[in-house]
Formats: sequence, C-alpha cells, structure tokens
Amino acid sequence: MLIRYRRSEDGKPVAKAVVYTQAEHKIERSGIDPDALRIVERLRENGHEAYIVGGAVRDLLLGRKPKDFDIVTDAPPARIKRVFRSARIIGRRFRLVHVYAGQEIFEVCTFRSIANGTVGNEFGTIDEDAHRRDFTLNALYFDPYDSTLVDYVGGFKDIAAKRIEPVIPLKTIFKEDAVRMIRCVKYAAMAGFRIPLKLRFALRRDAELLGDASPSRLTEEFLKILASGSSAKIIEGLERFGLLRHILPECADMIGSNPAYAGALRSALVELDAHAMDPARERSLSSLLAHYLKPFLESRPDSFTDTPDAYREAVHEARLFLSPLNPPRVELEAAVLIVFKKRGISPTQRPRKWPERGDQRGAEGARKEAPKRGPQPRMAERPGVEPGGAEGGEAAKRKRRRKRSRHKPQGGQAPRGPLGE
Repeated sequence: MLIRYRRSEDGKPVAKAVVYTQAEHKIERSGIDPDALRIVERLRENGHEAYIVGGAVRDLLLGRKPKDFDIVTDAPPARIKRVFRSARIIGRRFRLVHVYAGQEIFEVCTFRSIANGTVGNEFGTIDEDAHRRDFTLNALYFDPYDSTLVDYVGGFKDIAAKRIEPVIPLKTIFKEDAVRMIRCVKYAAMAGFRIPLKLRFALRRDAELLGDASPSRLTEEFLKILASGSSAKIIEGLERFGLLRHILPECADMIGSNPAYAGALRSALVELDAHAMDPARERSLSSLLAHYLKPFLESRPDSFTDTPDAYREAVHEARLFLSPLNPPRVELEAAVLIVFKKRGISPTQRPRKWPERGDQRGAEGARKEAPKRGPQPRMAERPGVEPGGAEGGEAAKRKRRRKRSRHKPQGGQAPRGPLGE
C-alpha cells in the first residue's frame, strides 16, 4: 500500500489518497475491455492522465464482469474530441465525450471540481472529482498500466466491509440530487451491501424530494432497474424506504391495497431477473417492460379482448400506470402487445373482413352496379390529333425541333458537367 500526499497551506505533507497495488486489490487487467484500454493508452500518449472509474472498478473488485467502462481524464472535452476522430461531445450543462469503438460507446469525462458544489460543471483535479461522487464504492480510480487502485475516500475498505457510505455529507447529498436515493437502494440490492442507520434515516427523510425530479431521469433509472437482474430486490427496497410512491405512485398504491397484485408483481419481477441475466434471451426494452406490466394488465381481465380498440385502451392504461415515467411510445406499445400475444390474442393482426355471400353490396354486386362507359372515340377522331397519333401534326414536329435546337451546344463543343468541369 502506498500513500499520495499533498502540501497543506503551511507546507506540511498531508495524506490525500491510498494507492493499492495489484497484490492487494487483485484486479486482473484481462478483465478490462481492450477498447477501454486503448482509449486510456491514447490519452496517456497525448500527455494526459486517464483512469477506469466508477461501476466498472466496483464490479471488478466484486469479481463480476462490468457491463460498461467509464473513463476519466484531465483532458477537457474539446481536447478529447481532437484525440479521437470517432468521438462526439454530448450534454449542455454537464459536457462529456462519447468515444465510439465499433458498436460500443465509451463515456470519457473530464475531472470535475467541487468549487460550486457537487452538481457544478467546472473542471478540476482527480481528488476533487473523487469528492463529488455519490458513494465511496463508485469513487475508485484504476490505472490499468501500472495496475494501481487510487482511493481518496475509503471506498476500497467499504467494499470489503459490504456497506454503502456516502461521499457527500448527508445533509446535502439528496438535496443536490434526489435521484441518488434510487441509486443508493439499487447498489445495496445488487451488491448485497447494507445501508447504515444514518443513511437509512436520510432516505426516509428526503424521499419527497423525488417528486421534483425530472421524469426523464426517473425513467432512465427505472429502465436500468428492469435490466439489472435484481429488479425484485430493488423495487422491494424502494417500497420499504418510501421511495416507490414518488417514482411509480400507481404501483405503490396497488401494492398497498391489493395483496394479489403485490404477489403477482413479485413473481413477475423474479421471472424478469432470470430473463435479464440469461444471455441467450432477448433483452429488448419492450420485453423487459412486458414483464413489469403483465401483473397490472392481468388485474384488469376485461381488457383482453381480440379487438384493436381493446389493445389501444390497454396501451393508454399502461401509460397512466407508469406515470410520471415516460418510456418510448413504440417500446410501450410493443410491450403491451407482447402481453396480449402471451394470452393468444393478436389484436393488431386481425384478418380483413370480406363481405358475406348474401351481401347486396358485395364485390359482385358492386361490379354489376358500376356505370358502363360508352364507346370511346378513335385516336383519329379526337380533336387536335391527326392520323398517326401525333398531336398538332406538323406544327408539333416543328415545335419539338425548335426546342432541341435551343439545347444544342454552341460551336460543336461537348456539353459541360453540372459544376462546369
């Protein structure tokens, strides 16, 4: 174990970070995506610091395969974009860079400052960046080239002790960003970590702040929960801490008032988690939403009739049930259709209704009633048309010759291209 120091105002060295060696943290370089390694290497070749950070480091320490790899650096976004041709700067307030490698996207973020709190957008140093992250288990920096783990906030010991600890003071952590409450419960459920008493109290105290959170951010977190493989535990935790009624109020009300629905929802989420963790199964957003919506739609059995109107009404009811969340309309419609089809109903694929045999207005009758066209004049009998089919006769021929002569190149030269080439 090594120590990083900084100088205090009076010039004395002060420990600011613990640096763990590979023998201590046991993270294998082979567990890191090769494209992420190349991005770190390219930034270093251009004179910048660069680290793997956040959930990927946490998962590697827990012996899990990370789903994605986030990278932090001291290079500003415009500089990152110049280093990588396949890069795009995104965001307005919180600007970062997406670097494209084949079908994968890697998020590269510049170190953030705490000069304006933990939600400001000023660039800073690595130690400032660590102190503006939400929980200690997400504030570890891994250098893949010397295999060192840099810890400014005690996250390595907290992961070893299996506990969730905030980096930001409890009096402000959720007031600055209420969505952190959802992530706290999610991390605890997914990693099997415990939430200390003071943090549990803060969750219950600040739960109402989620009512003012952006619906798009709440939707993003909810969709991550569905794909996490731990949705049953996470939804249970959100309900236990009083958070669910501010995220999915209709669902929370039904859990409290309808025991049959509560049991059906838990069974559906357990099935969803098995589905999400199986790499051989389809994991589209619509298929994940279908598992969650199934208990609600089945609690209204009169909805399942084989008509397009019943399907449209079910989509409308599902939208209200998910409010204030706003998943993509196409995915929601597909999810409801999946639930219908599992009951043997395909309301959007009904065959065309042909007229019955005795129908007076059937196809045959329509043909009989159609007015008959009278005899049409021959070509030579039409006004202005001479025998031979050319309208206007000789006059029309002369007109066409004049038109061609206007487009004939002057001086016998070949016509030039559209750009005069």
